[in-house]
Amino acid sequence: MVRLLQTIGHLLPYHLFAYGTLLGTQLYQTFVNTKLCFKYLPMREFLTLQKRVFPVYFASQVGLVVLTAATHPPYSIISLMNDLWSAGPLLVVLGTGGLNWVVYGPRTTTASLVRKAVHDTKEKQQGDQSDDEGKFHRANKAFTFNHAMSIHLNAISLVATIWYGFTLSSYLLEGL
Repeated sequence: MVRLLQTIGHLLPYHLFAYGTLLGTQLYQTFVNTKLCFKYLPMREFLTLQKRVFPVYFASQVGLVVLTAATHPPYSIISLMNDLWSAGPLLVVLGTGGLNWVVYGPRTTTASLVRKAVHDTKEKQQGDQSDDEGKFHRANKAFTFNHAMSIHLNAISLVATIWYGFTLSSYLLEGL
């Protein structure tokens, strides 16, 4: 019981919870939630859901990596600054998550909505197709680029989070 009470006052359990939540959130969103929603929802509902889910996911990712850094044992961020092998991957996750939250997530959402609108307009019109084809091509290109950037940043973030798990494990195996 005394050992448990001593543990409550240490950063390590909170660090493990923050890191575990970060990794679990990334794995779930990347490999479960997005795949199932894409497979089982009609495209309009899928887009509506994703434009609500991804900003929360990216904000959570940034918040969780900050919390993971802030709870780094034994002395919070001070300890992390002395451990570049641990700081590096967390900085990568912070950067990629931030870019997705602020830049590529919103751009992808906007581009998907524009692409859908251009596609719907194209289906309804019977007139000049050359102008519509140009708009459709530009909308597709914008969506493809931004979506690819977001996917790649998310993949880099996931690899960096796993890398951090190995640095944390080596740290724990050495003993605090």
